[in-house]
Amino acid sequence: MIRTATPHDLPELRALFARANDAPYDLEAVAEEKCFGHGVAGAPTVRVYGEMQGAIVTCGRFVRLLIVDRDVRRQGIGSALLADAESRGTHVIAAEPGNYFTPGVPMRDDGFRAFCHARGYLEDRWTDNLDVALDAIVDPHADGVRRPSHDERTRVLDFIEREFGRIWRFEASKAFDVELPNAVIAEEHGEVTGFAVHDVNNRGLGFFGPTGVAKAMRGRGIGCGLLLASLADMRRLGFARAVIPWTDALHFYDKCCGAKPAQRFVTFVRPQ
Repeated sequence: MIRTATPHDLPELRALFARANDAPYDLEAVAEEKCFGHGVAGAPTVRVYGEMQGAIVTCGRFVRLLIVDRDVRRQGIGSALLADAESRGTHVIAAEPGNYFTPGVPMRDDGFRAFCHARGYLEDRWTDNLDVALDAIVDPHADGVRRPSHDERTRVLDFIEREFGRIWRFEASKAFDVELPNAVIAEEHGEVTGFAVHDVNNRGLGFFGPTGVAKAMRGRGIGCGLLLASLADMRRLGFARAVIPWTDALHFYDKCCGAKPAQRFVTFVRPQ
């Protein structure tokens, strides 16, 4: 009844996502990335129920995705998929570092939240995704802010890992998978002081980040310069709007680019 899916199942998975997705973003468009893209914990596992009536994607202790066809909900399919995942050690729903679709369950999805509560999961953390229109974004061409070359990949990623940890290094590394890296950096006296990347997670949906400035260099406007340069490059790539995900820095983003909260999410954790 429950089996492991392979990339050969991708067309059917896309079709399931198209007819069953309740999240605020286009899951069908990023189906391959979400189903078979690695996370920090390694390769994900995709398990499907019956004749593609539901699917769950897990990576490490995280449930990356859980989706059931609307026509067969409330028949135990979601519960069976979740129990199968729990038997393999998962106990956090959404918010998988490095390869997330959403940073939690949408607060407006009362049905899924009730499903999680009924199965012993507790609401753990809350966060917002912001939205910003890009038509008025102008790159300020701030001093010391530029796009890095592919030859600088290791240098930039070493800075990110040193200042912000291996998860951000993993996520930001995908900025170098394209011909022109989807990244900007700030420098002073030849040293990297900050970075921003875009269109590295949920590729094609207009997601910004992660971004960060070295602790000793904060409060000097570097972060805003990086943000605007990155958003301007997203506009060049053809995006009309950007999603700034998984943040509580609402004042910073509003002040710097006019981004406003658009979606609120909650992470669910099952006590161990």
